[in-house]
Amino acid sequence: MAVTSSSPDRSRLLVAAARELFGSRSYESVTTTEIAREAGVAYGLIAHHFGNKRGLYLAVMNEIRDELAHEQDSPLAGDSLDELLHNALRRHIEYIEAHQTGFRALLRGDLGADPDMQKMFDELRWGGASRILARIGASGDPSAELRAAMMAWVAMFDELMLDRIENRSISVEVVTVLAANALKTALRTVIEIDPSTRFEPQVEEFLRG
Repeated sequence: MAVTSSSPDRSRLLVAAARELFGSRSYESVTTTEIAREAGVAYGLIAHHFGNKRGLYLAVMNEIRDELAHEQDSPLAGDSLDELLHNALRRHIEYIEAHQTGFRALLRGDLGADPDMQKMFDELRWGGASRILARIGASGDPSAELRAAMMAWVAMFDELMLDRIENRSISVEVVTVLAANALKTALRTVIEIDPSTRFEPQVEEFLRG
């Protein structure tokens, strides 16, 4: 069913339609003709606003990135680092499940070799990793070991969420506990292999606990 609206911002209609289509099918199988039809706008507006299908795809990915960053920056309640971490993970899980189509589009996109797409994807993952570190009070510039460990952890979390979305075989609480424990293990290991990596005393106590 085509999207209809009296709003003059037809670029938003195109992004919304493209987001739905790219999230349900591969990039190559989605055509600009059907995106325009689904958005209820003239075909030529894709070239006018985005240049081509690739430009529209990147606009969709950028929107998802910005939404995730906003969600991750929202205030959290918690009396301890452990509560803060678990609450942050639960909120992120809830967001992903409310935006499953966009999440699939981001993780299952076909432009992985595209330099702009890869740059945006890496920035998104590191942004999420950095916010998690900030949630538990870690500060300072990350070492190469810490950055690599955090990027690997984010990839694991993404795969956990894809498995839950696609198979519904594990609960939100299981995803939360698996992700939290994996993070603590990764950070403890970084400290062990690179003693120059330091966290605030309360963070190190939290990790050991």
